[in-house]
Amino acid sequence: MIKDLLQFIVFIGALFSIHTWGVLPMLGIESTVPVIYQHLLLGGFSLLIYFVTNFIAEHFNNYTGFVVLGFLLVKMIFISIFLFAYEKEFHEQQILKYVLLAFYFTYLIFLIVKIIPVINILPQDSEKES
Repeated sequence: MIKDLLQFIVFIGALFSIHTWGVLPMLGIESTVPVIYQHLLLGGFSLLIYFVTNFIAEHFNNYTGFVVLGFLLVKMIFISIFLFAYEKEFHEQQILKYVLLAFYFTYLIFLIVKIIPVINILPQDSEKES
């Protein structure tokens, strides 16, 4: 679990750095939307979904997929609230929406790669023998 937490922290830090010192200067845009809030929201929800899924997979294995889908829906709702909260800033610079969307999908892909072994429903080697 500690290894997974460190991987998430390094990933969040790397994407924050790329966003702050790579993407924004390269595109020549001034971020009027706090970058730290974007990555805390996206990364925080990814961490939450991963660890809750681990817990549910250990204790209530039949409901793991539903929990993942439910939390992904909640994550989308919070991203929509975030977009509405900074609607003026996103309207002034439309490219900021696309940058946020790109990072949303980057976090989503990383989460899916990390969560597939947790929700894997294929029988394990010990179950095949019996």
